[in-house]
Amino acid sequence: MRGKILDSNHNHCQLQKLTQPIESIQERDVDLILLEELNVNPDFAHWIILKLNLPTATTVNGAWRSISEFGLGETDILFSYQSSEDRIFILIENKLDASFQDAQGSRYEQRAQQYKENGLCHQAYSLLIAPESYCNNQKDFATFLTYESIIDFFNEQQTKRSFFKADLLNIACEKLRRGYQPINDSTVQNFWLSYWKYVQKNHPSLEMKRPTIVPFNSDWPMILSKDLSNVVFYHKLSNGYTDAGFQYEIPDVEKLSTILPKEMVIERHKKSFSIRMVTPPIDRTQPFGLQIDRISIALENIENMRNWIDYHWSIIFSRDH
Repeated sequence: MRGKILDSNHNHCQLQKLTQPIESIQERDVDLILLEELNVNPDFAHWIILKLNLPTATTVNGAWRSISEFGLGETDILFSYQSSEDRIFILIENKLDASFQDAQGSRYEQRAQQYKENGLCHQAYSLLIAPESYCNNQKDFATFLTYESIIDFFNEQQTKRSFFKADLLNIACEKLRRGYQPINDSTVQNFWLSYWKYVQKNHPSLEMKRPTIVPFNSDWPMILSKDLSNVVFYHKLSNGYTDAGFQYEIPDVEKLSTILPKEMVIERHKKSFSIRMVTPPIDRTQPFGLQIDRISIALENIENMRNWIDYHWSIIFSRDH
């Protein structure tokens, strides 16, 4: 055993290298943090109820993990409380970095409805708890709380225990930042795939990369032209713009403005510029087929900008760029 004993100086050096209490946090670890807080910390339960603007709690009934009901999948955490005579359920889905399962958000809503219809509660709500970047890139849950807001709650408690819990959730958030994986949204992905197919079929001189993982906020399809290597076209769907973006600034942008067609304008950026045309806004969450006329106008705009730029390139630009 003597050979395994480290001297005190070595132990001290090793401890100095430790900067966090655990190397990594998994989703299940956060489940247990939430489960503990909801069961033993009334301040935390009341804080969540207040954040959601729900009826005030008179009694906390408890929280349970991994509850499967009605053949509609699993609730990560079921939280129950009383508001006077009313029993209220909050069905919590905790996400750290995993993608949603198919129709997961709607199945939470269905389970909440079943709880009410079966007389198990008077009101029921579904809630997503996840890091801020995750919450902002999804649409399955209309109501959510971020890990970051819970960290703020813990830090405001000003206890050694609450600071420790905040540290654990910070490690979870850092895990997502270090190993961020885009979260695919099937509705927006289907729209982008239809858009890509339409470009392939109707505008063969334009190039668009086949979309794979498409997060919910993806709103700017990027299109290239084989003839213009230094120009990138963007269809800014909800903004209602088609932009031809140049990868560098030129000294004669003002001169360019004087010869642009009236339907095109210059947009200046810090180190570059774009030529812009206004197009009808597009909603990526709505069916592609219902918006083909508007999409056709936008792609025609891109073709027109491409042709204009190619024709005037030698006048304004140097092809040596």
